[in-house]
Amino acid sequence: MTTARYDGHATWYDEFASADVFTVVRRAAVSLLGTGPGRCLDLGCGTGRAIPLLADAGWAVDGCDVSGDQLELARAHAGARAEQLLVADAHALPFAGESFDGVVSILTHTDFDDLGGALREVRRVLKCGGGFAYVGVHPCFAAPCIEQLEDGRSLVHPGYREAGWQFVSRDAAKPGIRSHVGINHLTLSALLNATLDSGLTITAFVEPGERDPPLFFGFRAEKT
Repeated sequence: MTTARYDGHATWYDEFASADVFTVVRRAAVSLLGTGPGRCLDLGCGTGRAIPLLADAGWAVDGCDVSGDQLELARAHAGARAEQLLVADAHALPFAGESFDGVVSILTHTDFDDLGGALREVRRVLKCGGGFAYVGVHPCFAAPCIEQLEDGRSLVHPGYREAGWQFVSRDAAKPGIRSHVGINHLTLSALLNATLDSGLTITAFVEPGERDPPLFFGFRAEKT
């Protein structure tokens, strides 16, 4: 069986994702999706920290992730709050068409090899009228070309348009996602165009958190 990028890094990532700033991201995504009832898929659920929030919002939640290591921790975080937790590739989901009333995905667009393919799968498994909520790192203000300074300012270097996988952290003393598992950087236009090309209709945008400029960007889309 192929080893997923996050296998072997799940414990580190779970500690990383426990920071308050990511709690804000998860709550923003759940707010974008809205309340149940209905069946919801947490796509790329990672260690499952969003699943209790989705359940509290009235959803019956299925979680899936390509990393078995991540799902082991998700079972601890989600417990009985998840209907099921499955190892699955976002580019080829093991669900019939129109299986879900809602889909949420958090901090994942930089993990997918083919964002467009994953979004087409989102549309396929959504029921007509169903909503998709996504929140991830800001393609502009949290891109690899951005250097976050200690005083809160952001320094912009060339490289925003250099899309693709990157594996070297800007600060070697503070290894992050790039040095552990890599990120697949996309421009803002590429993210939005991939969503539109999937056939989903974007209905709202958010830039959650208090940091200025924002570190995160999200949107709600619907299958019409």
